[in-house]
Amino acid sequence: MVVGITIGSGIFRTPGIVAHELGRPWLTFVAWLLGGVLAFLGTLCFAELATRYPKAGGKYVYAREAFGGRAGFVVGWVEGLVIYTAAIAALGVAAAEFAARIASWPESATRWIAVLIVGAFTGINLLGINAGRWVQNIVAGSKVLALGGVVLMAFVAGNGAGWRGGALPGAPTGIAIFSALAAAAPPVIWSYYGSVDAGKIAEEVVEPERTLPRIFLLGIGVVSVLYLLLNAAFLHVLPFDQVASSNLVAADVATAIFGTQGGVIIAALALLVVLASLNGNVFVTPRVIFGLSRDGLGPALLTRVNAGETPWTAMALIGLVSMALAASGTFTELITLAVALILLIDGLTVASLFKLRARRPAPGAPFLTPLYPFVPALFIVVYLALFYGTLRAQPSVVVKAVAVLLVTWGFSWLAISRADTESHSPSPV
Repeated sequence: MVVGITIGSGIFRTPGIVAHELGRPWLTFVAWLLGGVLAFLGTLCFAELATRYPKAGGKYVYAREAFGGRAGFVVGWVEGLVIYTAAIAALGVAAAEFAARIASWPESATRWIAVLIVGAFTGINLLGINAGRWVQNIVAGSKVLALGGVVLMAFVAGNGAGWRGGALPGAPTGIAIFSALAAAAPPVIWSYYGSVDAGKIAEEVVEPERTLPRIFLLGIGVVSVLYLLLNAAFLHVLPFDQVASSNLVAADVATAIFGTQGGVIIAALALLVVLASLNGNVFVTPRVIFGLSRDGLGPALLTRVNAGETPWTAMALIGLVSMALAASGTFTELITLAVALILLIDGLTVASLFKLRARRPAPGAPFLTPLYPFVPALFIVVYLALFYGTLRAQPSVVVKAVAVLLVTWGFSWLAISRADTESHSPSPV
């Protein structure tokens, strides 16, 4: 599930963006390495949080336990109904683009193909937990094997063209390199995002205190190694300027080796990869809404579970919102807002570890974050720096993100007050 969710459209759509921002082969590779390190640090923190509170919903549970119901409400609803619906919609758009490239469909049909794809995977997961898990295991396993084949193919056929090329015109130098790394960070973070999503289904994991840390750490380890190998493989085949100008680098690599037919094959692989990530997100996101509603932070209607053990009303809501976003937005617009919110929500969630450690002695936790408090502190500082960089580069995006948080915070007062009133109402005789 972790590998399937994390390895999605990002590794196909973003390497060219990162290379264009940084302008140098070695610096591009460093950005992907740093992204893996940052994701690993976050995974260590979330492994402790998940084993402390192995409940459906993940992040909102940790924020609620540390900072109270309103913080949990904001984290849960922003993540479940904004960040992840935008992610599902973006994955649907990416899948539609790849499908259109394979079938030579007109670009104007992309958004409606995306709506159909999101609707189809929502339907599959509504059938029950076994259907969603079965699909996930097949597509996730297949895409890891296929991406490994791309790496092997590239290293056998390439000659190191990308590594030998010089810097792009206008490539950053000196102190400007740090600004360029900040600008390249959002697509890298997007590509690694999802590595801690097993926390959302913690209640459905056998022996979570032992299993969850292994899931988190093994999952991010597989993803990081594969991403680094893929980026090295891309640079082994294509000149760096071609990598920096490509929207689908893997397909261009295959085209360079096998001709046009190779590009179509990789587009099909990209479609498989995106569908695996889409299915994983559709599987886990309703668990956030279910957990919120079960805890009185959402309508009781969203706690209904069908015979297949799927929270079907929450899944239907997620599917409908994601389909609406897929019909109205583009890939870039959808992930830009999502990443800005991710920086705030994940930073707050990791900060909850300090409060929980102070309240509950660390030795009682099934898993302890190594080098505490330095690891969570470093993670938060980096996320704050990246958010500041986003503010300087794209202030309108930050305004939208803050507006989403403020509106959700406003709704939290209504929801929490109602829940408190109901909990104090006299029981009927």
